[in-house]
Amino acid sequence: MPNVPDRLEVLRCADQDREVVAQLLNTAYTDGRLTIDEHTDRIAAAYDAKTFGDLNRLTVDLVPPPTPRPAHFAHPVSHNGAGPVAPGAYTGGNAMLSTLKPGVIGCLAHDVTLNAWLGEIRLDLVGTAFASRSTTLRLGGFMCDIKIRVPEGVTINTSGLTSVLSDSKIDGVVGHPDGVVLNLVGTIVMGDVKVLGPQCRNPRRYERFVR
Repeated sequence: MPNVPDRLEVLRCADQDREVVAQLLNTAYTDGRLTIDEHTDRIAAAYDAKTFGDLNRLTVDLVPPPTPRPAHFAHPVSHNGAGPVAPGAYTGGNAMLSTLKPGVIGCLAHDVTLNAWLGEIRLDLVGTAFASRSTTLRLGGFMCDIKIRVPEGVTINTSGLTSVLSDSKIDGVVGHPDGVVLNLVGTIVMGDVKVLGPQCRNPRRYERFVR
């Protein structure tokens, strides 16, 4: 009797899953675990991957199982208390007359600062591990546009956010009692802040969020 393939092995992967594997391959190359030729071949194969089985074969000798999961199954890795910044955790950035799109964020620090002055920020937190169960985003901006995409299980707290001639919207966020709390604090002047969750009114906008 033939073997029945594992459900995850044949499940179709998404762009975000390919990016997670590409980031892992980049790290492995930087650490010296892959040669330049191996890295080049595997990166190309990662972006051509159709299933999680395809991705798993590229990382099986680099990390233990399980393979990356679809974003809506991902659960944030968190701990109580702030403590030092986790190595490699994202701590923020600036968009001054420019656009900031950090792309795939492996780990988000417990305290993040984002500034946008006549600029635009697109922060994608789907698939991100949170270094703390309570995470603070310090926002500052003038005539700016800040959009944040969050996965299921994240609760948004805007009590510390001051909006001056600005608009702040939370759309489709699905929090859990034991999930992550994302605290938005700071001041936005003549700008927009919008947080999109998995049940937002425009699913296409959520799925096609620009990294």
